[in-house]
Amino acid sequence: MIKQVQDRLQGLFGRYIAGEAGNQRRDPGTRIQSSDALLDSTKRKRVIEGARELWRNYSVAAWAVRKHLDFVSTFTFQASTEDPVFNERLESLMAWWSRPINCDVAARHSLRRMIRLAEARRVLDGDIFLVKVNGKLQGIEGDRIQNPTSQINGNGGTNWTHGIRLNPGGGMSAVQVFKRHSDGRYEEEKQVLAGNCMQLAYWDSFDQVRGVSPLVSAIAEFQDSMEVKDYARAKAKITQLFALAITREMADSDDEEEVGSSYQIDLGRGPVKVELDPGDKMDFLESRHPSTEFQAFLTICMQAALKSLDIPWSFYDESFTNFFGSRAALIQYLQSVKSKRADIVEILDRITVWKILSWVAEGALVLPRGYTVDDLKWDWIPAGMPWWNPKDEIAGDVLAIQNKLRTRSEIRRERYGDDWRDVVRQLAQEERFLEEMGMSAATTEQPPGPAPSMEPEEEADEPDDEDESNGEEDNGDDSSSS
Repeated sequence: MIKQVQDRLQGLFGRYIAGEAGNQRRDPGTRIQSSDALLDSTKRKRVIEGARELWRNYSVAAWAVRKHLDFVSTFTFQASTEDPVFNERLESLMAWWSRPINCDVAARHSLRRMIRLAEARRVLDGDIFLVKVNGKLQGIEGDRIQNPTSQINGNGGTNWTHGIRLNPGGGMSAVQVFKRHSDGRYEEEKQVLAGNCMQLAYWDSFDQVRGVSPLVSAIAEFQDSMEVKDYARAKAKITQLFALAITREMADSDDEEEVGSSYQIDLGRGPVKVELDPGDKMDFLESRHPSTEFQAFLTICMQAALKSLDIPWSFYDESFTNFFGSRAALIQYLQSVKSKRADIVEILDRITVWKILSWVAEGALVLPRGYTVDDLKWDWIPAGMPWWNPKDEIAGDVLAIQNKLRTRSEIRRERYGDDWRDVVRQLAQEERFLEEMGMSAATTEQPPGPAPSMEPEEEADEPDDEDESNGEEDNGDDSSSS
């Protein structure tokens, strides 16, 4: 008996419990597959349509995606070479090309909007493809990239996975683009080589070929929230159809002929007085729906769904926490969007190199003397986050600069998404303009000293006699010493 107990206790150690099959929980099995294998063409379409359905019909899901785009997909181009004249020329060319008529094949979207739409498609579909066409860009949504109807894996050394032909190293060598028809059919349109195509995707693993939307884990939560809310709304409407109920006790045998009598009550004319028969009573129907338990459940579902995009709950419910809690949530969220922004910056850098090479070849852009394209420097600066508490935060930023803890460029980009050198140039232009107009820049500045308080001033207490005498003695001492 003792030996059996010892053997059983020994069996509880030296193992991973999660690796043991059991009846306590669902067995995940032993078959391991990549994301591309788990999401075949049919399942991928179902996932994409599920995410798009939420985008079209559920306001919370659509808001979450838009809020994600506000933080992730907005960038400003900034040339940063040592030649300010060249920087201005490069920035003007990029601004000119970013217009819809110059950037989009369909002449519909500017570069800023194309990047925002690309990120939106990456969130909903998992990935998006930008194709270079005659110096412009064409956006190809993920469902339009499919395997050619005539291809056979392994035939002729080619290997296609969800519309992407892979080279021996597993990289993309070409994509197959399909055309949509109004009846839902797809028709092969063209094949695009990898050199003319850029893929923006959300990746889960190294050997993954097609992206997977981060909303996949939240589609069920969003759908449950939307459907349960619809059911609750319908139930609340039904309860409002019945205003009151009149309960009648069983009538005596002598009054059987009066049992069928009814009351004519109109609740739409202000205060109502109803005289009831003996034994009758009237109750107003109340709807305590939705209940607090239902509201708590709905909140938990939506909180879990928003986590798929790392969005804090305080973004949705501003009254959920105080100022410091909201600030802490924002800081953590900004940390989570860095990698997402980096993916878009990589695409924008590739677009920038492509356009600079074409402008140099066409003679539209002349490089500074001794420069090559590899020597050029630029930045795509993400949208900034202005000060929440300007009085304290500006003082802290100034103190950080004075103590060599932060740079002006870092703070300006973080706050406004631009370069501090542009601010200095604009300030110099303003001062020159004031001088030309005969106005001194000093007259437009505030006098030195602390910033004026926004609170009403309190009346100062009048000094007493002792204070006045001390002040006179001090003034006399000062004058004698001087």
